[in-house]
Amino acid sequence: MKVACVLVTHLAVKAEVQRAVDLRGKPVLIATQSSEGPQVLDASSQVKGVSLGMPLQEALSRCKEAVLIEADETYYHQVFDQIVEALLDKSPLVEKGELGCTFLDMHGTEEIYGGDEGIVATLLEAIPPHFGSRVGLAESKFPAYVAAAASKPGRATTAPRDVAGFLKELPVGLLPLSWDDRVRLHDFGLHTIGQISSLTIGSMQAQFGSQGRVAWELANGIDKSPFVSSKHREAVTDFITFPVPATSMFAIL
Repeated sequence: MKVACVLVTHLAVKAEVQRAVDLRGKPVLIATQSSEGPQVLDASSQVKGVSLGMPLQEALSRCKEAVLIEADETYYHQVFDQIVEALLDKSPLVEKGELGCTFLDMHGTEEIYGGDEGIVATLLEAIPPHFGSRVGLAESKFPAYVAAAASKPGRATTAPRDVAGFLKELPVGLLPLSWDDRVRLHDFGLHTIGQISSLTIGSMQAQFGSQGRVAWELANGIDKSPFVSSKHREAVTDFITFPVPATSMFAIL
């Protein structure tokens, strides 16, 4: 199986900049409400020392000059859906991951696109360049995601067959864990994925439950997650222009 990950980092911030260009180059924090209170949904590259999922109060204490925006998640997912639709034209099997992250089953497309280089070029061309998309190629989803995250905007990385070795020196922040769990890992002195893989699966599961088991497996190059493909969504739109301004709901209806 050949999996491609197409990653648009900080999609929420890029979507906000798209509709408010005066935000370009400014430190931006996007906040969302969770069961534990307001937390960071996304932050621009100008905001230092802040990670996704961090409590908003702590994030603001680290970057007091940041422009704070309330998350418009419906809008962000509309932008994301447009990206997914563009990728569905390149492969019939596309899975939506977290916001900005997509996985494509590219098995058997090498001859169509001219090998890995052709696949990468096709996927990068499918998305407008201002999104700065990155591509990762691997035999399963998590290594493909890490390879994409390790790439520069507009570039691609192919994960080697030795997945555990490839992941060894990378930060634990790439693992699918909550902000609280990532903080706990650092408190335990565990900063790299290689340090996680050197532990026993029992110790990780005892401290972090089922997510700890998944993190240990991923750190050891074991990715059991199934591929769940999205489907084309047919969009039908229509509009009408009134000859004069409408002043009542009756006229609109």
